Amino acid sequence: MTAIIWYRFIGQLHQLPSYLFQRTGHKPALALTFSLVVMGAVAHPVWASDPCNPPNLIPQPVCDMDSFHGSPPRQIPDGWTEFVLYGDPTFLNDPHSYFGTGTLRIWSNGGTFKAGIYTQVNVTPGAGYRASISWGAPNAPDHFGRQLGIDPTGGTDPNSPTVIWGPMHWGEGRILNYPPGEGPNIDVRARAVSGTMTVFFVTDHPSSTGDNLIYIDVIALYPDESAPAVEIPPTPVPPTDTPALEAVAAFAAPPTATPVPPTPTDTATPTVTPTATATPTATPSPTPTHTPTATPTATWTPWPTALPNSSSGLFDNMVLTQGAGTVARELQPIGLLLLSFISFSGAGLCAGSLWWLRKKNSL
Repeated sequence: MTAIIWYRFIGQLHQLPSYLFQRTGHKPALALTFSLVVMGAVAHPVWASDPCNPPNLIPQPVCDMDSFHGSPPRQIPDGWTEFVLYGDPTFLNDPHSYFGTGTLRIWSNGGTFKAGIYTQVNVTPGAGYRASISWGAPNAPDHFGRQLGIDPTGGTDPNSPTVIWGPMHWGEGRILNYPPGEGPNIDVRARAVSGTMTVFFVTDHPSSTGDNLIYIDVIALYPDESAPAVEIPPTPVPPTDTPALEAVAAFAAPPTATPVPPTPTDTATPTVTPTATATPTATPSPTPTHTPTATPTATWTPWPTALPNSSSGLFDNMVLTQGAGTVARELQPIGLLLLSFISFSGAGLCAGSLWWLRKKNSL
């Protein structure tokens, strides 16, 4: 009971830095440091560590932030991992602690940021748990939001939809786990989905008054069966992946359309063009073989045989007659009359020639 009374008394000293700042005008950091020195003088470390004892499941040195690793600007309590959502704050071990030993300080001189830490804890799947922070003390309370979160799946991404966040507290209040109705309380509850649960603490500092800082210490995780059941939103995500696979399959399906190239077998239709070989039917051009009909001209050859002893004049008449015959054939039917005339004329000449020869021989 004595420890509880002292714990509550020390908690009321969180009003001292604001009072000193308002009355003296000194920097908030100096006022907060003064109050921490006073609290360190009256608080006993053994009592201060009580929130980190069982049934708390976070190991006591990790809960109490007894030791650190690394160096500023990234000096982090052992068992914890830092994250920065925006800005570039400094993480370091500050010897001024409400609970003795060390305290994590996150600060920036004139900058803004949203950052925090997380740790993973072994738990029983299906069981309920409550995360709680004892000390989250900024030097400009109205410019710092403070919040706890639990990822029941054990994930480590503070932006994940699986993280269940408690209330964000702004303003006065450096002890953040008061009983209901007595002061700020940002506890958060959830049921474990796996054998690991992740506890987050985040502070949001969107505006600066200069040299601004926040002290963080004693973050615990307790069994709490009043925690509600958890529905994990990522479960619908895998179905969205399968349509993507189906889309890929659908996209890959068109290559199966490659059998379409066989359709170019229509090129076989050019075989119809060989029908153009019908053009060789123009071979009837050999019909000029009718020229052998000119052989009837030989029928006129008997004319010379009738006059074996004829003279050159008679021969000339015969040639003339043959020429007239050929002309007659070519000029048929009109030339037929001319041929007849020439024939009779030739006959007359022939008869005259015979008569003249006989008369000459008779002399």
